[in-house]
Amino acid sequence: MVDNQANPQGAKGLSDTVVYIGKKPTMNYVLAVVTQFNNGAKEVAIKARGNAISRAVDVAEIVRKRFLQDAKDPSHDNIRIGSEELMNEDGTKSKVSYIQISAYSGGAQPQQQPQDGVIYIGKKPTMNYVLAVVTQVNSGMPGVMIKARGNAISKAVDVVEITRSRFLPIIKDPSSEGIQIKSEELMNEDGTKSKISSIQITIKR
Repeated sequence: MVDNQANPQGAKGLSDTVVYIGKKPTMNYVLAVVTQFNNGAKEVAIKARGNAISRAVDVAEIVRKRFLQDAKDPSHDNIRIGSEELMNEDGTKSKVSYIQISAYSGGAQPQQQPQDGVIYIGKKPTMNYVLAVVTQVNSGMPGVMIKARGNAISKAVDVVEITRSRFLPIIKDPSSEGIQIKSEELMNEDGTKSKISSIQITIKR
């Protein structure tokens, strides 16, 4: 779950201490991150692939909100998204999206300015949202903002990576300053409130 070796493939410029997110309960990974800080780590990178991406965002937000009150907002150059090539059991290769979030203490960073085009990711097929992004970019939008909450976060990362790798290779890598993660408060049907993690990715030519 924790790797203190060199950065994994595709994740450049982040911490050498990495917590890989899998299928265990979210709080297991939160504990792993907090333990690394308590052991003297200056930065801890949280990495996840595919469906575990949503859990990685949850882990980063729980660590920041509940355990490290002075942690820097990882909304800009501390987040990388990309895709990695994996070998399947039958010998074929396939690509899977990943996210890596570098957590460390410090002051909060300024919030990103909103763009004109906004696409909200929901339950529709991934390619529907890819088509929507491509259409907006081709229509002349200076930037397209992709937003998702909860379980849809993984799909949002897939949408960005498919758009960049298959349809619009001219799109800049949004990892340096185009990604924000945060928690949003929602009203439940019974009148109570709950928090849910969200991601916002802005892509530009």
